[in-house]
Amino acid sequence: MKLKTTLGALLILGATCSMAGAFGLPKIGGGAAPAGGDPDAYLVKVKTCETLVNKSADNLFGLVASKEEQAKAEEKRKKLNAATDAKEKEALAQELRDSEIAAINKAAASAQLKAEAEKWDAAKKKLAADSLYNLTLGGLVATSLVPEGQNLTKSLQSNPMMLTKANSIVASVKSLGGIATGTTNIVKTLPPVFKSAKVEVNLPTSSSAAPVTVSGGI
Repeated sequence: MKLKTTLGALLILGATCSMAGAFGLPKIGGGAAPAGGDPDAYLVKVKTCETLVNKSADNLFGLVASKEEQAKAEEKRKKLNAATDAKEKEALAQELRDSEIAAINKAAASAQLKAEAEKWDAAKKKLAADSLYNLTLGGLVATSLVPEGQNLTKSLQSNPMMLTKANSIVASVKSLGGIATGTTNIVKTLPPVFKSAKVEVNLPTSSSAAPVTVSGGI
């Protein structure tokens, strides 16, 4: 039964492999890894990607979200910080990230954001530009990691002793797919708004790019 569940999740997540084209950027190199890769090393890469995206989303959210949205996010953050169970913390972190990305997308579609961004000082404009760069990079990395995770799961699911690890990777692929989907619209809509507000935007075009060091923010 667990094998069927794992395989079913893979089929549902299969469409995520085409996310790279949605960014309007070159296809990411290194995507699918050969079967039999290192699952622990893969999960470390996933966690690094999620951390980069979470921090970048926090910073952008803090700049563009309404006070009401920020108050709700703060309540979610308190629950996240208080949680002790690893799975609960992961679920709460994903919930917070998803809500922040949704709020950023909402703000990007608002005519009000340009007027607000024009009033930002140099430090806030740099924070916005650097955080958008890292968020874009996180989306690219997430997209490139999806097929690698799918290949790993196919390899692991044939070994009953590795089902727990395989299910962890399936959950990671689902998280990565959410990141890729959630950041796609931001990458399309936020740069023009920022540029019109004199925020210097320079986005990565490859998942192998290095993240920039961000000063300030949450």
